[in-house]
Order: sequence, then structure tokens, then C-alpha cells
Amino acid sequence: MVILHTGNEQKNQHILDYFDKKGIKHKKKALKTGDYSFMVEACAELGFMKDTYFTDELCIERKNSVDELAGNIKEHDERFFKELNRMINIKNCYLLIENSKIDDIIRHNYESKYNEAAFLRRILGVQKAANFYLNFVDKENMGYMIYEICYSALMNQILK
Repeated sequence: MVILHTGNEQKNQHILDYFDKKGIKHKKKALKTGDYSFMVEACAELGFMKDTYFTDELCIERKNSVDELAGNIKEHDERFFKELNRMINIKNCYLLIENSKIDDIIRHNYESKYNEAAFLRRILGVQKAANFYLNFVDKENMGYMIYEICYSALMNQILK
């Protein structure tokens, strides 16, 4: 398995360092949607006769904080909403928020003046419409989480 990461992902060196430290293959690749996905290099023993990409089966979008997410949602960031729209056609989508938790939204522990109830309702509505899993992950665990999501998706494909 090779984890794919988009080149325009910002502040992700800690994730790439984790992959390198753990010997996890990864490469930069333009992705139609999201920041991470995966591929399997040709491997006849596993039934992959050629390099196989799973970008239509898995999409991982990462935000580095609740602040970044609040800005995307409150300002109706066109790029972010187009990203969510593209997620609708992908089987498994994840939105990972780094160094935050849902309580940060509830307690208005973010810089934006976006009302916490409106923010929470908007996230819940967007989550339902775009059909993604929302997870809050500590920065030091983000690389591990991305790997595990990709690995789980791969196992689900192999064990069909």
C-alpha cells in the first residue's frame, strides 16, 4: 500500500515524518478530492496485476484545526464546498480535524465569531449531505489515523 497525499496540503510534515519513521510508503499525487487516499502497487500475490488506485473508494480531507474549519464553513469557502460536493461520489470519506475536539465547537474554543450552535448545526448538516465520517485527532496521532483508515479500506477491498 502506498498512501497518496496532495501537494497542496499545508502543514503536513509531521504526517510525512510519521510515515517515513514507520516505513510507510507515500507519494505526492494530484487528487480529485481530499488530501489523502491510497494505491496498491502491482502485486500478483494479492491479485493486483497493475498499479491500482483507490481514490474513488477513499477520500480523507484534513483540517489543521476547528478554526480552519470554521473559516471554511462560515465564509462559505467555495473551494471547500466544491470539495464536499465531490465527496458525495466517493464510497468512504473522512474529515479529520487536527488538535481539536467537538467540545471546542460547543464551548466556542475557536477564534471565529461564528456562533457555536450555528457552526455545530452546519457541520452536522454538511456531514449528512456529503456522507463523511467526522473525526477529531491529536496532531501526534494524525499520521497513524490516516494510515489506519487507508489500511482498513484496503482490507475491505481485498476481503470483498
